Amino acid sequence: MNPARLVSIDYLRAFFSVCVVAVHLGYVFPSSIFRWRRDEYLNHTFGWSDFVNFYVLCLAVPVFILVSAYLFARKPTNLSGLMNRLGRILRLMLFWSILYQIFFFTGYGALKLFPEDPQERVIFLLTAGNTVYYFFLCLIIVTAVIHISQKLSTIVIWMLFGATTLIVGVLPILHQRTGILILALHANPLNFLPLAFAGIGLARLSRPPGWLGFTMLSLGALTAILDWTIYIDPCFFEVNRFALPAYSRPSLIFLSVALMIIALRTSAPENPIISFMARHSLAVYCLHPFFIPVRYKLVDKMHLTGVAEILIPLAVVLALSYLGSIVMGRFLRDDLIR
Repeated sequence: MNPARLVSIDYLRAFFSVCVVAVHLGYVFPSSIFRWRRDEYLNHTFGWSDFVNFYVLCLAVPVFILVSAYLFARKPTNLSGLMNRLGRILRLMLFWSILYQIFFFTGYGALKLFPEDPQERVIFLLTAGNTVYYFFLCLIIVTAVIHISQKLSTIVIWMLFGATTLIVGVLPILHQRTGILILALHANPLNFLPLAFAGIGLARLSRPPGWLGFTMLSLGALTAILDWTIYIDPCFFEVNRFALPAYSRPSLIFLSVALMIIALRTSAPENPIISFMARHSLAVYCLHPFFIPVRYKLVDKMHLTGVAEILIPLAVVLALSYLGSIVMGRFLRDDLIR
């Protein structure tokens, strides 16, 4: 594959690193699907903000995992190399999740947050202590699956992609019927398992055909119907801020693969700003949670409303994250996602 084509992946990483921050700042003009009081979500009508929130911003984590899966699948490694990679990801998860707990919960008082209920303990561990760093645990599992599956035939790989995507589609229904919170949890590694096989499948193609991208895009649009019909349920408020599953949606799987195919088929020009943002995307992911409280201070002190309430905090949190990345550059190198 022409290395120049990978420049387009930097555009994905740059754009979706901003989306990650936007999600954790509270989404964009949240609609009534976010409101459980008086069952307001029942009268919800799909609007432009839902498209942005659920089909742009929510694509960030799946796209990052798929990018990492694809790049890892392109350069197979031995068991020693795999263990080194997994060890680095694990260290990142432990360091940042523990630092987050200490920073926000008065030092060692964070230890008291460990739940006593068995199900809540599993959720606590899967979410890396109720932090955004669950991403690293999911990445560990996806990376291990890729290594194990590398010798499978391409046909089997795409069959596994279809089967695991079907499982993702069933998870919200199982959650509705059983009440088991883990099933629809945003940090459930099963949500991202199809991306391991998609990464392998795409890595085996010299250039993904246009018909495959069109198929994935069409399937994404069709399965999005599920999101606004059978998936809407108040039970999802137990694990999300809205009456929908966050990542247990096949639509996100198909759309993220479609975007990856578009990127791989596009010869994007080098751009210094995009390169900078892509190079620091991992750092932004790790650092931005520490600056989220700035949003509330800005809104309160500057009396922000409307678009300014979104754009100004987003710009400030991103700027602080980039600054932190420059200062901590050696520790936050991005070899995991290159």
